[in-house]
Amino acid sequence: MSATPLPLAGARSRPGTSDARELRRSLAVLLFVELFSGFQQSYFVPLLHTVGGQFHVGVTALAWTVTGPALAAAVATPLLTALGDRHGHLRLLRATVAVVAVGAVLIATAPDYPLLVTGRVLQGCLAGFLPLMFGFVRHRHGIGQTRRAIAHLSAALMLGLLLGSACASALLRTTGSGAVLWTPAVGTLVGLGLLWTGPRGQSAASGPAASCGTDRIDWTGVVLLSSGLVLPVLALHEGATWGWSSPATLLCFGAGALLLAGWGASQLRAPAPLIDVRRLLRPQLLPVFAVGCGVHYIVLGGQVSFSTYLTSHDGLGLPASAVGLVLLPAFCGMTLFSAVTSRLGRILGYRNVTVLGSVLLVLGTAGLLLRHSSAADFALTLAVTGAGMGLISGASRILVVDHVRAEETAASEGLFELLVSLSAAVGSAGTASVLAAHGGGTHAYLTAWAISLGIAALGLAASLLLPRHRPPVRRDRP
Repeated sequence: MSATPLPLAGARSRPGTSDARELRRSLAVLLFVELFSGFQQSYFVPLLHTVGGQFHVGVTALAWTVTGPALAAAVATPLLTALGDRHGHLRLLRATVAVVAVGAVLIATAPDYPLLVTGRVLQGCLAGFLPLMFGFVRHRHGIGQTRRAIAHLSAALMLGLLLGSACASALLRTTGSGAVLWTPAVGTLVGLGLLWTGPRGQSAASGPAASCGTDRIDWTGVVLLSSGLVLPVLALHEGATWGWSSPATLLCFGAGALLLAGWGASQLRAPAPLIDVRRLLRPQLLPVFAVGCGVHYIVLGGQVSFSTYLTSHDGLGLPASAVGLVLLPAFCGMTLFSAVTSRLGRILGYRNVTVLGSVLLVLGTAGLLLRHSSAADFALTLAVTGAGMGLISGASRILVVDHVRAEETAASEGLFELLVSLSAAVGSAGTASVLAAHGGGTHAYLTAWAISLGIAALGLAASLLLPRHRPPVRRDRP
């Protein structure tokens, strides 16, 4: 007697009424959670000047509030997606939201700077939200529904970035920093409650690990990857202070390179690797990863330079409460253009949307380098940059999912989030290092932004390498 084949989860492109209703209910909760994920990635930028004065720390130390969570995101995301593939994406999403909520509460109550940075590092785990969400949706619904969910969730992320910056500036002017710090903590705790009472998900393993027949986690890969990422970023962050040719700097760079080489070799041998390099580092995905890395280096990694330039005497000398208002057009551009990515992708193709976003990123970065003498100029150029990020954010994630099978969704999106989080960490550390090396002043900021312009140009070149044809929709394994 032959076995009855299991249904293909990814083959359902037109869900029935009950399926569509279930998707809408689940998506509403996921959108709320992702909204506060975006909030937590921007609300701290207007606070940098206040935090620096409160704890008496300089630009290099302040940069750890951006570098720390970005580095934590790069380290934690592949582990979270691997656990989600084995034990259920929704279950791991709930646990990850709980960790992020603890980090937000820790920041709101931190009596000293190291504890505050610890909370920010815990917040970095929020980079695992999107891969787990995409894996959850793709496992239960078709590729068409997943594309729309990706566009909506990316737009929620950008809207959260917008609200985080705007609310932080408004609350700083009216109630002080306490309300700013507690808002993301309360919102994340509410989202955690909705996750526990709302969506229902699979409990069995559904990712690549399931096809390997193993529930083991590649802990060797976790340790090698974590160490290999932390050491070079630490050297980049502190290189200006230690000296670029000092033994400590060279040792960190060398040890990090050796550890990453060892990690790559271990992934090729492991039966259930943390990241399946052969399957996920496909040539057609490499340009997508390059574009995503470039935009995150520039926009998220550049938050320290944007905020300190706006508030420092070497820059515009604005009050801290004005930072969010100047950045508001950038976040509006991110939100609006991310929200229309799915529609534009159906009309123009996601490859062309990515190219358009890369062009806007180059124009905005060049404009920032040329026109930065007033708040209006700064806001306008960052608005163009933000529009580019909005298009790239939605289109690149859809391109990643389009090129993989359903059971690879969380792992491939996790790899994307790892790379872009690492780029944000490198951008933050590199920017802080440039500012420290040049001793502040306008020239230091211009140097940092010139580097960003070069990276934006490389991202545009990478977007032009994307294939022009529509990638085939990959079916799920039975």
